Amino acid sequence: MSFATLIVGLITIASFSPAARAEEPSNEPVTQVITEVKPFRTFLTIQKYNLENSGKAADKVFNSRIELTFPNGSKFTLPEGGHRWPISNGQSQEINRTIEIPWGFVQGDSARFTVSILRSGATIAPCEFNAEQLSQFNRGYICHTDAGIQADQGVPQEKIVRESVHVRVFTDKNSSPNEIPKDAIALRN
Repeated sequence: MSFATLIVGLITIASFSPAARAEEPSNEPVTQVITEVKPFRTFLTIQKYNLENSGKAADKVFNSRIELTFPNGSKFTLPEGGHRWPISNGQSQEINRTIEIPWGFVQGDSARFTVSILRSGATIAPCEFNAEQLSQFNRGYICHTDAGIQADQGVPQEKIVRESVHVRVFTDKNSSPNEIPKDAIALRN
């Protein structure tokens, strides 16, 4: 008997041993239950809009709105219904509107969104945010015009546009129950 025949014989005997048969796949149907776990709800609050200086005459009134855009192309505009807020230099618009970000928008423990200030007579570059580590802590952001860049471009101080939007991103995991809004607007995936 050759060495190869001996090895094949040992492998064949081992494959029919009781231990080997216990490891063989069963013909029984396998039931696998897959559940989607949503560990927390995520919210985005637009707190307020400030128009410190429009770069125009102090007594001029502007019409403004804020637009939120998410990576999948979903958009949400405040105020709702296509309306705009009238606002002048040195004024603030309290908004305090909360949107619940769908779980599908939360990827890798972070949510991405863009805040655009749309004011009559001005084009303002949007602010892009990536709120990371949502499961660990809540945070606040300010989307504002970059006065430094305008000054570097030679814009006189009285004509530099200064406006901002205050944003808060938070989860029910890191907030007390009384902090979770009852009137949050639910976005769709």
